[in-house]
Amino acid sequence: MSEIDVINERLQKGDERFAQVTEALSKITVHLQSQDATMADLTGKIDKVVKGTEDVVSMWNGGVKTVRFFCRLAESWTFLLRKVFIPVVLPLAGLWTLARIVRHEELPEWVSAGIKLLMAVL
Repeated sequence: MSEIDVINERLQKGDERFAQVTEALSKITVHLQSQDATMADLTGKIDKVVKGTEDVVSMWNGGVKTVRFFCRLAESWTFLLRKVFIPVVLPLAGLWTLARIVRHEELPEWVSAGIKLLMAVL
């Protein structure tokens, strides 16, 4: 073999190797492009999940505020019943009714209905 044939053979092997490397790089490029498309698709889906999660969190916060409102309402009702109505209003209403009975005045209908209800319960 002559020196030119050896050089040509080496160039041909180099070209074959270069073709293999180019083919491998093109496969990698195609793979990376498919990954980019998949990532773009996932980004859209993740954005939808984030929006849905924000909606659920805002709804949950609204529910928490509603529950807190009704708990405070129930607590205020209990306070009014235990600290105002039973120790103050009922005795005053009883004294007022007793004073009307002693003076032989007619009782309002709501008072007689209340007395009847109290007697029925007791």
